[in-house]
Amino acid sequence: MAVEIITSAQNPTVKAVRALAEKKHRQETGLFVAEGARALERARLAGIAPDQVLSVSGPQDWGQARDIRVSDAVMARLSQQNNPSGLIGVFRQSALLTPFARDAPIVLALEDIRDPGNLGTIIRTADAVGVRHIVLLGESCDPFSPEAVRATMGSLFGVALTRLPTAKFLSALDEWPGEIVATAADARADFRRLYPRPTLLLMGSEGSGLSPALAAKANVSVRIPMPGAAESLNVATASALMLYEIKRPELA
Repeated sequence: MAVEIITSAQNPTVKAVRALAEKKHRQETGLFVAEGARALERARLAGIAPDQVLSVSGPQDWGQARDIRVSDAVMARLSQQNNPSGLIGVFRQSALLTPFARDAPIVLALEDIRDPGNLGTIIRTADAVGVRHIVLLGESCDPFSPEAVRATMGSLFGVALTRLPTAKFLSALDEWPGEIVATAADARADFRRLYPRPTLLLMGSEGSGLSPALAAKANVSVRIPMPGAAESLNVATASALMLYEIKRPELA
């Protein structure tokens, strides 16, 4: 029996998947796209199954997902990469979203992170160091945008995400049982220290840092020394330094 291959970019399924590049459609459907074998394999390891899999090489073993075969030309229209991987999965955002975990040993909270590349890099770093819970606050960009998903290199499927308005998160912090840590240029304590569990790390936006209300919730402030002439560190770099220092006693 011949396998039908979708060759038209006007096919309804293809148009629906292409529309997920836009935030409006991701919000309406609760879906997002991840591209490439690395991302889909990571999802499989996490036990997260795609709703649909589109490929140029025929049926894939992705559980109950709907397998759809498309032509190279259609895949090129669907892909967000310069060199299409030939494999795209459509996933439910709800599979990665979770309530704020007050019992997690380490939580990273990000406020108003606007750059999807920075957000994706931070998610990838958190996954690499074994921090599994990330809270996105305020006007933080969409972690399910193509740019952010691509920057995570599959690590999006290795973390749990919580989205909260900053005001709601502020009230939730009253019940946090451990340290709440923020970085500050004028802090007396060096960031190279021991961090007890649980620890909640607050990181602010690329431009203005933490809002005053959120910064005031920190009961520990630390500084990252910068003896050079740069005024500040990129938020992804600063987050990486902090996460690795927080996890240092547990690293092999």
